[in-house]
Amino acid sequence: MNRSLSILTGIILSATLMGCSSSEQAEQLQQLTNKVDMLSDQVGALQSQQDQMAGAVNDSRAAADAAYQEAMRANQRIDNIASSYSK
Repeated sequence: MNRSLSILTGIILSATLMGCSSSEQAEQLQQLTNKVDMLSDQVGALQSQQDQMAGAVNDSRAAADAAYQEAMRANQRIDNIASSYSK
């Protein structure tokens, strides 16, 4: 009887410890899942910011190209005016 009782007690204690361990693992898994979700959100936000910055860089590049072209046309006009006086 004592042997059966000690075996039953051992089984109950093992099951209890497994339940606690499983609960702790589930909690740890949930925490890790939350961290992954948070990091995914941060990565999405950073990608959005990077896309906005890339758009701003492209806009700046287009504006710089337009300013360069306008400066080249202005220089050409000045050269044409200067050459007409020297002839």
